[in-house]
Amino acid sequence: MTTKSELRKSLKEARLTMSDAEHTLKSRQINKRLLQATDWSRVKSLHYFEPLQELLEVDTTDFVTNLEDQYPDLQLCVPRLIEGEWQLVAARGGLLRDEFDVIIVPMLGFDPKTLQRVGYGGGYYDKFLATQPQAFKIGICFEEGKRLDLATEPHDIPLDLIITDIAIYERK
Repeated sequence: MTTKSELRKSLKEARLTMSDAEHTLKSRQINKRLLQATDWSRVKSLHYFEPLQELLEVDTTDFVTNLEDQYPDLQLCVPRLIEGEWQLVAARGGLLRDEFDVIIVPMLGFDPKTLQRVGYGGGYYDKFLATQPQAFKIGICFEEGKRLDLATEPHDIPLDLIITDIAIYERK
C-alpha cells in the first residue's frame, strides 16, 4: 500500500504537469460548481484559502470575487502565512470569526466514497476542521486527485462535499 507521503509526492508531481490553459479551464469549472454548491445568501461566514500558484492549486479568485460582489455582508476569513506561521485573518477587514458556516479546503487528493482528503501533510486543516463541527466542509480538487480506498488516520475528518472539474461528490 502506498504511504500518504508517497501519495502526496505523486499527486503533486501529476498536478505540476498541468498546462496553464488546462489549469485555468479546470479552475473555472470548479468555481462554477462551487457557486451552485449551496445557497450562499444564507451563509454568514466563510473560511476559504488563497491558492498557492507554485502548487497549482485550484484558482478560486473568480469565485471569491463573485461572493464579494453579491454578498457584501458575508464574513470572509482566510489563513495567511505571516512571519512563518499560518494565521487566520479577515479578508475584508472587520471581525475575525471563531466559527464558520462554510469552510472550503484545498486538497491534493480524495476518496470519492468516504470524502476523505489528502492534504499537504502539515496538519493545518486537520486541526482546524476538528474545531468546526458545525461547518459545512467543502473540498475542491482536480479530478485527477481521485483515489479509491485512501488510508485514514484517527484525526482525519471527512468532508461534506468534494467538488472537482467534472463532478460533485456528496456524503451519503
